[in-house]
Amino acid sequence: SLLASCFHPDSRHNHGFVGSSTDFIDSAWDVLTSCVATHHQLGNVSITVQGDFADVQSYFTAYHRLGNPPPAAFDAGAGGMDLTVGGRYIDRFERRDEVWRIVRRTGVHDWQRYEPASDRGFDELPADRRGRRDHSDPAYAAT
Repeated sequence: SLLASCFHPDSRHNHGFVGSSTDFIDSAWDVLTSCVATHHQLGNVSITVQGDFADVQSYFTAYHRLGNPPPAAFDAGAGGMDLTVGGRYIDRFERRDEVWRIVRRTGVHDWQRYEPASDRGFDELPADRRGRRDHSDPAYAAT
């Protein structure tokens, strides 16, 4: 997967899950695909390179519309929940065979907010301007 390509095969994860990055991706995929909608955005990134290693801190904001029933990892209650998280990825990259990938990721949640799901504004965009979670999304169109 595209996400797996960011990590060396032996990389480790500590982000509400402690273990291999491969196992993290599998568990995260289960949660994210059960969401009605999800969006991640990276903000400021700080990189310190020392030879074949780099220490990187990246701020993120993540939004998840938890369905009803919600993923097992969440208790959304009746009607679902909107979860917004602000935090940082603290990564250690390593260059192997001229390829930079993450060897260790620590996820830090600086804040998070659960709110009852609200459709106010959620579906107001015209269909031709909304993103889609399949190959009909404009990103897959020939350019």
